[in-house]
Amino acid sequence: MIRYILLIFNILIFTPFFSLIIIFIGLFDKQKNYTSYFAKLWAKIILKFSLVNCTIKGIENIRISDKFVIISNHQSFIDILVTFSLLPLNISFFTKKELFYVPLFGWALYSAGMIPVDRYNKSKSKESVNLALKRINKMNLSILNYPEGTRTSFEGLKPFKKGGFILAIESNIPILPICIIYNKNNITNNVRIVVADSIETLNYNIEQRDDLISITRDTIIKSMNT
Repeated sequence: MIRYILLIFNILIFTPFFSLIIIFIGLFDKQKNYTSYFAKLWAKIILKFSLVNCTIKGIENIRISDKFVIISNHQSFIDILVTFSLLPLNISFFTKKELFYVPLFGWALYSAGMIPVDRYNKSKSKESVNLALKRINKMNLSILNYPEGTRTSFEGLKPFKKGGFILAIESNIPILPICIIYNKNNITNNVRIVVADSIETLNYNIEQRDDLISITRDTIIKSMNT
C-alpha cells in the first residue's frame, strides 16, 4: 500500500517536470534520441523513488542497434513505466488520443513522437498505423503496441488486434514479443519483463497477418509461464 501511494505521488510530482523538458527538447530533436532519454529517465526515477522492484529476463534478445515493433501484454497502468525503464530502446507507443489533450503531458506525448489512436473509430486505425510507419522510418524509434487494446486480467490474454502486426509487415521490421509479469496481490513488488526472441516479418504479407498474430500471441503466453 505504501509503494502504491508513493507511486501515485511520484507520478504527480515528476510527470509535469519531465513533460516540460521533453516539450522543449522535442522542438529540436528530430530523431527523438534525447526525448527518449528523458522519457526513460522519467520512468526510472518514478519507479526508484516508489520502491518498485523491476527485473528483466532475455535482454540479450534485444539488438539495441535495431528497431522493433514491440508487442506486449497489458495488465497495469504502470506497464509504460516498467517498459520504458527496462528496455534499452527508444520507444514510441500507440495511446488513446484523449491523452494528447491533457495540458503538459499531452504536449509531451506529441513532442516525444507518440502515436494517437481513436479507440471509438475503427476506420481511423489505418491512419494511426500510417503515422507509426512514418515515425519508425524517419526517427530512431521502436513502436510499442498493446494489441489487446485495453488492460486485461493477470491470468491470460484477450484476442489481439491487427494494427501492430500490419505495421510490422509493412515496415519489414521484426516483432519483439515481451511479457510483463506482476504479483497480482501487489503490482509494485517484483515486476518482471520477459523478452522473447524477435520474430522476423520479411516473409509475411498482409494476408498472413493472422499467422503472425498467432505466433506472437503463443510466444507471449509461453513467457507468462516462465
